[in-house]
Amino acid sequence: MKGHPMLKKFLMTLLLCLSWTQGILAHNETLTPQEAEAFMSDIGNEVVSILTNKALSKDQRAHQIRVILDTKFNMKSIAKFVLGRYWKQATPEEKKQFVALFESTTAATYATRFQDYTSEKLEITDTRAESDGGVTVLSRIIRPHGDPIVLHWKIFKKKGEIRVYDIILEGVSMSITQRSEYASLIQKEGGHVRALIQALATKERAR
Repeated sequence: MKGHPMLKKFLMTLLLCLSWTQGILAHNETLTPQEAEAFMSDIGNEVVSILTNKALSKDQRAHQIRVILDTKFNMKSIAKFVLGRYWKQATPEEKKQFVALFESTTAATYATRFQDYTSEKLEITDTRAESDGGVTVLSRIIRPHGDPIVLHWKIFKKKGEIRVYDIILEGVSMSITQRSEYASLIQKEGGHVRALIQALATKERAR
């Protein structure tokens, strides 16, 4: 492994993906590509409508995106994954605070990042049933003045509810990216989850 940083990075990413999948695999139910596509089509239309509605303020847009995160994404599972091994170290109160802040800052980030959207639309290009029982919905955001943005959505069904568990943006897992960023911050602060919570709270107040 020494002398091959790219190989090491690839293997670490692969291990993270496997641990992420195994955590989900234990309780998932059968989800058909048709169900996943219909589910994702509804979300896509709703999100694009929010992002392109210029009558909404930044706070209103963030609130509406958060409603979608609450009802269409499994935010607790995603938050637990991105916190990684530090989830077990966190107190019940820290876990509660982290999930709430993770959700609100995620909504605010996307509301700001896509605030200049005007006539974009989400186009589903394919669906792929996975061996773990989930379905990956392949899509792209069509932009009038730029190249399409490729998005893949990892979707599972549990307890009769269909939820998004990860977003792959231009080939990069958003969950794995955030996990790496959060772990780095926690490590710099002596391994304390409280430091990450404080950083997210500061970010929330500053927006």
